[in-house]
Amino acid sequence: MRPVLRKVAALAAGVILLGGCHGGTHSSGATVIGLTYVPNVQFSGIYLALDNGNYSSHKLNVELRHHGNDEGVFTALVSGDEQVVLATGDEVVQARSQGMDVISVATYYREQPNVILTRKDTGIKTVGDLKGKKIGIPGEYGSSWLALQAYLASANMTTSDVNVMSIGYTQTSALSKGDVDAIVGFANNEAVQLSAAGVDAQAVECDCTIPLVSASLVTTPQWAKDHANELKELLAATQEGMTTAVEHPDQAFAATEKRDTTLSDEKTRETATKILTATNLLILGANSTVSLEQDTSRWNEMLSFMSSVSGLLQQDVLLDQVMTNDYVPRS
Repeated sequence: MRPVLRKVAALAAGVILLGGCHGGTHSSGATVIGLTYVPNVQFSGIYLALDNGNYSSHKLNVELRHHGNDEGVFTALVSGDEQVVLATGDEVVQARSQGMDVISVATYYREQPNVILTRKDTGIKTVGDLKGKKIGIPGEYGSSWLALQAYLASANMTTSDVNVMSIGYTQTSALSKGDVDAIVGFANNEAVQLSAAGVDAQAVECDCTIPLVSASLVTTPQWAKDHANELKELLAATQEGMTTAVEHPDQAFAATEKRDTTLSDEKTRETATKILTATNLLILGANSTVSLEQDTSRWNEMLSFMSSVSGLLQQDVLLDQVMTNDYVPRS
């Protein structure tokens, strides 16, 4: 496990997580950034870029949209209802292999947060210790499924060496009750929930790099081409907001509080603060700086890994089809 990810997992010990087309312009004339799901401190850097006037100072009219989990990740993007969306690198690659014209233009999390978590009383410490054990995942899809395969491969194992159990988004409960021996989750999500539930859990040790790209800012190649200057300004403003969130977590929390109605009691507020701290570690990465520049080596590693997973990609995908650093701010 990379040092920064180990640090995030350790930090989680003490709290719960809160509960085709070319892409035109929004009807209001705004550039819409899709953040998926529900308001959360994990998006606070983007909230701050809007609230503190970073976007407006770059002469941008930006709106934020949480489209929930009943809508496809890229549905609004390719229809033109969103111009940029937050999505993971593996989602971009799979979509591109299916013929969807999407491309990642910036990184959001510099570290991928997938971890394998187990209770300390199981005696499971390393990936090799998982042989024959029951491992809970949401389902055989997405980054959790891919991360599990990557972790197992690091110990010369495959999913046939373990008992994979698709349990939906009930990992915390399943591990707490002993229904599974381990789960695949996120360092700034399930690890936090387990600690809040009083479960003495730990991340399984792995001296390996999981070849996955996590949260990224994604658009369509056509929109990027047609709005190149606007996209550059948008990414610069976003980076400014993210930097503020890291340097001034109190502002990040306040920006989230305006949008997240669950922050109504001391416990959830404490939780959000811990989640913010854990998330900022993922944003900063190993060299502790905010940068939207994407790691081409990591992308190449992910492409190679995903190509090796039987039946995952419908066609070959090239690096320049799924990512570019042409629009990110340069230091």
